Amino acid sequence: MRKRQFIVIGMGRFGFSVATCLYKAGYDVLAIDKNIEKIEEISSEVTHAVALDATDEKALSSVNIEDYDTAIISIGGSIQESLLVTLLVKELGVNEIICKGQGELHGKLLKKIGASRVVLPEKEMGIRLANNLKFKSLFDYIEISKGSSIAEFTAPKEWINKTIGDINIRAKHNVTLIGIKYDNNSDVDVNINASTVIKEHDLLILIGKDDKLSKLQTKLTFSQKEEQ
Repeated sequence: MRKRQFIVIGMGRFGFSVATCLYKAGYDVLAIDKNIEKIEEISSEVTHAVALDATDEKALSSVNIEDYDTAIISIGGSIQESLLVTLLVKELGVNEIICKGQGELHGKLLKKIGASRVVLPEKEMGIRLANNLKFKSLFDYIEISKGSSIAEFTAPKEWINKTIGDINIRAKHNVTLIGIKYDNNSDVDVNINASTVIKEHDLLILIGKDDKLSKLQTKLTFSQKEEQ
């Protein structure tokens, strides 16, 4: 099965973070920015990095953008430039387009011209903060669609020193374990299987419906995360 391919346009803090995280997760990532210094900075952190003006249709088509599954457009400052690039990416044949919006009105315009999803960083960071405060065992929380999320929890005491097969997480809790961090600073290990043993200080990456993830908090005994 072919790996998903992402193109990230705009290497500000948001775009840089998205591009490097996707690459670390094992995906092919093309990073684009018109600032050569930003491209040089990220070149070793992604599959490919190209300095070009994404508002130039010929320049954008030269990187075979239609071959990519998803485009993430993270252009700050100029709303007009963000809208133009979104329109060009849509016309060049990318099916899924995720844009960073600069407000509700900007988001509505982006969706009207072809964005599949608009991310409002300040709003989403507020949601993530609220969930981190609500669940003391929760390290991170990302909404992936309405009602479904990826959550990073400390390992519950009932699962420690047991294999994933023994716990039968999906059947018993209707959530899926997709990866493990073996310490707070490590990359996510996605090469897990039924024989993988969960240890005391593991951080578990779970995906599922929000109500199912919340129920884990009441059913199981979690240690509280250490404050950073």
